[in-house]
Amino acid sequence: MKIWKYILSAAALLSFGACNHDADEMVLPSRALDIASHSAVVVNDITAAEEFTLTWSAAKFGIDTEVEYAVSAAVDGGEAVTLGTTSNLYYSTTNGELLEALGINVGNTYSVSFAVKATAVVTGETAEDVLTISITLDKVAYLYMLGGYQGWSETNPASRLLQGADGIFRGFVNILAEGDAANAIKICTQYGWGGTNYGMKDGAISADGDAGNIELTVGLHYLEFNVEQLKLVDVPLTKVALIGEAVGSWDKDCAELRYDAVTNTWVGMAQVTSTKEYKVRFNEMWDVVDAEGNKYNISLGTANDDLQYGGTNLVAANDGIVSFTLNLFDYPYSIVEGGAVAENEEVLYIASSYDNWNYGVAPKMQAGYTDGVFNGQFTGMLNMPAAGEYMFARLQSELGTRYGGSADALVEYVGGQDATGIAVDAGLNYVYADFNAKKAIVVKIESLGLVGGFNNWDAGNPTEFVYDAASNSYKAEVEFATDCEVKFVMNKCWNTKVGEVELQMSLGGSAKELVINGGNLFMKSGKHTFEVDFNKTVTTMAIDGVVADFSPNPETLSLTGAFGHYNWNIGDPTPALPQVGDKYIGFVDMYKPADSTAENAMFKVTYPSYSAWMGGALQEGTTYVYDLAEANGDTVIPFGLYYWEISLTDAAAKVGVATATPMTAVSLIGQIEGKSWDYDVALVSDGAGHYTADVQIDKEFKVRFNNGWDYDLGLAADATVAVGTPISLAPKGGNIAIPEAGVYTVTLNLADMPNTITLVKK
Repeated sequence: MKIWKYILSAAALLSFGACNHDADEMVLPSRALDIASHSAVVVNDITAAEEFTLTWSAAKFGIDTEVEYAVSAAVDGGEAVTLGTTSNLYYSTTNGELLEALGINVGNTYSVSFAVKATAVVTGETAEDVLTISITLDKVAYLYMLGGYQGWSETNPASRLLQGADGIFRGFVNILAEGDAANAIKICTQYGWGGTNYGMKDGAISADGDAGNIELTVGLHYLEFNVEQLKLVDVPLTKVALIGEAVGSWDKDCAELRYDAVTNTWVGMAQVTSTKEYKVRFNEMWDVVDAEGNKYNISLGTANDDLQYGGTNLVAANDGIVSFTLNLFDYPYSIVEGGAVAENEEVLYIASSYDNWNYGVAPKMQAGYTDGVFNGQFTGMLNMPAAGEYMFARLQSELGTRYGGSADALVEYVGGQDATGIAVDAGLNYVYADFNAKKAIVVKIESLGLVGGFNNWDAGNPTEFVYDAASNSYKAEVEFATDCEVKFVMNKCWNTKVGEVELQMSLGGSAKELVINGGNLFMKSGKHTFEVDFNKTVTTMAIDGVVADFSPNPETLSLTGAFGHYNWNIGDPTPALPQVGDKYIGFVDMYKPADSTAENAMFKVTYPSYSAWMGGALQEGTTYVYDLAEANGDTVIPFGLYYWEISLTDAAAKVGVATATPMTAVSLIGQIEGKSWDYDVALVSDGAGHYTADVQIDKEFKVRFNNGWDYDLGLAADATVAVGTPISLAPKGGNIAIPEAGVYTVTLNLADMPNTITLVKK
């Protein structure tokens, strides 16, 4: 693989004069070849194209003969490589081409011996000299692993393999799922598909364009890739842990780190002693073993912010129960030692035998409060693919205080002590804990369903979710006729009573964190897929494959009505006002159509796709300030040019306030007509939303209204200036700079959104 590309250049370094002698006076003394000294060379991205020149003194053989010089070099005492031959007293190339000829492509310092051998053309007699210099290649080389774990995207972050001093590329990659190429990767020379992409072909690694994907098992992998031999080593890693006196002892792993999908890191806690030492290691081995029995020392140490394979021990900085966060996604690998972790009586987790008591993903329970004061009660959800046990834990670690034994009489276990769990059935469970009474209640959830505006909030008739064993999640597909609000109900009820305890049986709040008795979620019209995951610290819901909330705030609001060339959207789509901050703003010329007999324009404010229509009620004491609501009828406003500013006071309820400010003058201002931002040139309306004038434009300008700076239009952020084509404008946009000074016919379009301006040079 070529690393460098350069242009070979050479220059004559020596010039010689000649003296005339009679033949019987000719003297040709012999002289040995002598290579001139050369300083050490450092090659990096900047110096790779610089010239490398070796010079020497002429060899004399005592006769009149041409001399040919052969230049060779050997790296660290290895086999010599011929660089070239010349009749000159120098040899020139570039640093990059020299390294390529010598096969140097790994960052390191090398001892290079240069030999120049002189040969007399007439007699074949030879003379030779050798010079040894130090050459340092200062470079870092990576290969990128694109694959299903990062969406096969050349824009999403990707894990990388780093080239070591031996030329081998090494690194970690974590495979999150399998199927549909989710567990596959390709190894790429570029952060994208434009370079060489290594895959599998006929059971071997190949750089051919038709090579398939490299498939890996789900979980963390250590990879080594030899580009020259096209050999890939894959070592699955089943355990990530800390070991050392700082976290317990060097006899065995003392603190397991578990993958956190939210932060894409490995996290855990350990009982730590400051100033003592520790390391990160894998599979409970100092030398992990691949499928062929080969061993690899990939324990990590040296520095917390730049972990190195097989490095020196790390030193702990804290005492007590300490949290650790390990980054193995990309170089530099790092481990962050948090401060000492303290228990909080208002924080509680449900750990279970599912996933082998993985405290790292234990669901966090919701603390209860009465009049803002913690009441000692918690609620939460526990999903069990099979019958097992659960315990309550103060920390996401067995090092914290835990509670188990019996639901009727919770037993407290100190951190690290053996503890007895509480039996629980398979399936989804609603869990309640009262630490005043030291009791717990578990309610089996037989039905998880969605209710909302689409079914008149009928808890007894929800759209039910189905448990999917393969993903250990709950799924459904629902079609909504209109935008609406929704939430979940359990067991087809809003609440239930167990003994004297009344339990709220709904889930809401956010797709990113569903909580018991949370608020309503907003849904857009159309068919949507849902997947609820109860198996993490917080309960999440993917909507159409993405864990994100639909916003009730549309990206645009439109002015729909009888004005201009729109006629209630029978003609062109009506002007859409973009959202800027928390308002929808823009200039709209609501001119009177040529065939209209109306005295005023009529309008409503509409949501995208006209899914909601809001009429305006004029606020008392104002001229053009309207309260918007779906219940209001058509709104009347005089024909004319307005700057609109709309705020949604409750987007989900589809209510808001719209303010229309009349624009009575439209002009250009800037470096025009020989002036500098102190002179307005008025634009003339054609009565159909267009404003024109011929203007001498010297450099930059903007459009402004009412002869002031309260309202203006400038270049939109994503727009470019091109003569003869419409240029997109935005309120408070940038200056419009022309490519060439001159007189232009300017046409401003305020009838359509976005507003545009067209410049035609006269």
